[in-house]
Amino acid sequence: MNDAINNAQRLYNIVPTVYRNRDTGDLERYFEGCGLLLDQLQATLQQRLADNFPDTPLDDSLPCQDWLLPYFADLLNVRLVSPLPAGRRAEVANAVRWRQGKGTLWVIEEIAQAVSQLEAVLQEGWQRVAVTPRLGLPRIPATAYGYSQDVATAPPAMAARHPGLPAVTVDFRCPSGAVAADASNPAAQQSTVDGDARIWRQTSRHGSPCHPGSYEDVSRRTVDFRSPDWRKGHYHPDRLLLYTVPPAGFFHPGAQVVDWADPPDAPFLDLIEVEERDHLTIFRNRTFGAEDFMPVRVRGVIKLGQEPDGVGPADFHTWRFEGLILENRMEADGGRIELESCASWKTEVHGIDTETPVIAAKDCLFRSVQAARGLTRLEYCTVLTTTLTEVLQASDCIFMGLIRKDHIPPAPPASGCVRYSRLHREQDPGGMRLNDNTRRVPVFFTDDFGDRGCGVLHPATPAAIRHGAEDGGEMGAYHRQWLSRLPDALTDKLQDYMPVGLTAAVIPDPRLLEMPDNS
Repeated sequence: MNDAINNAQRLYNIVPTVYRNRDTGDLERYFEGCGLLLDQLQATLQQRLADNFPDTPLDDSLPCQDWLLPYFADLLNVRLVSPLPAGRRAEVANAVRWRQGKGTLWVIEEIAQAVSQLEAVLQEGWQRVAVTPRLGLPRIPATAYGYSQDVATAPPAMAARHPGLPAVTVDFRCPSGAVAADASNPAAQQSTVDGDARIWRQTSRHGSPCHPGSYEDVSRRTVDFRSPDWRKGHYHPDRLLLYTVPPAGFFHPGAQVVDWADPPDAPFLDLIEVEERDHLTIFRNRTFGAEDFMPVRVRGVIKLGQEPDGVGPADFHTWRFEGLILENRMEADGGRIELESCASWKTEVHGIDTETPVIAAKDCLFRSVQAARGLTRLEYCTVLTTTLTEVLQASDCIFMGLIRKDHIPPAPPASGCVRYSRLHREQDPGGMRLNDNTRRVPVFFTDDFGDRGCGVLHPATPAAIRHGAEDGGEMGAYHRQWLSRLPDALTDKLQDYMPVGLTAAVIPDPRLLEMPDNS
């Protein structure tokens, strides 16, 4: 879409050169106003056209507005379950095609990847169940399993290795796992992990599994009658096993990297928009809020509002960060810091103010937070270590360490309020009001700041945290990304497309991140 300055320039270029030569600036400003009106009309028409199509455009054109998706779903009798806008678009756009292939494996796998927006590898439960070999059944050639030639029938030791046999005893002479394959291999499968396409196949199906419990494990087991979840009830004829890639969270491997620069230099401005207002500076990821959002990692220590004595007034300036990963310490002697959808290694403000927040954050992940003489306000945040603040106001947060107001002694804040949050088991309330909190221990995929999946809740996390926020969602930094809701939404959606009696089990599998690459 053209912006205002381009349309204004187009109008200005239309008039004869003689008028442009005589112009002292008034004519150009007049066309800037006209160009703004044309931009608004053009944007309205383009959005009106986009609103006629519910699917995600293949090019960079506008998609329809999210609030229209339920109306499209009602027209097609689609039950929307995905909490993600891209997932809901896929549910509407593929409704007819999925109904035509209802009950087939390709539809189930496609739904799994569309609803959760995560790569998934599918296994059928009946193929994982130990059965008694029966005579007279046709044997599928080994070439169908990706072997270059059929397995010899003699001697018997070699014949027992045939991948088509329903053997149960593990053959410890050879390892079983995933290997890279050519696309022409009949047993090849294609998976896309973090935008990287991988072609692979299973090898030594009767061998000893190198990684038991992962997508690479195809060994047969006795029937498990327990209700399925991410860790049990998998080996049953009425199960479908969906191994999914753990969510990346803030630390997507494709994130771009830039060094902190004050004043901002050209590489910095290419990735981060800097907006100056009256007593306010905003550093915004240029893709923040867009469909193709990609995090930006900012390296280097960030020092703001430096004062000789280390403490400055709180009201002289505010710095706001949006959609960024701050890999090192951010320190402000004075002023205020605001963050939205950011990951920060350490945020420290020395300003004095217990009435108005000196640190205000929403949807953020911190390793540590410090405002020893000020008010800190956190909404939907996760703090991996300590929180040091004079006054704390927190809602729907996860605090892994103690909340205190001083380094020594570790006394709690004298006032504040914490609600619908997770607190340390030994947390002393002090002067804080505590409402509807839990002290259960969350389970993260990792708590190492900077690693993929840092702060992302594992399915083993107690329900008091996974569904403990005020609106029933998960506590912490990924509340608005609905990461804990995705497995439930996926199993709910698949019930409409699987044969009667089948149940899906969603299993997060870190081994998918190490899938063999044939490049």
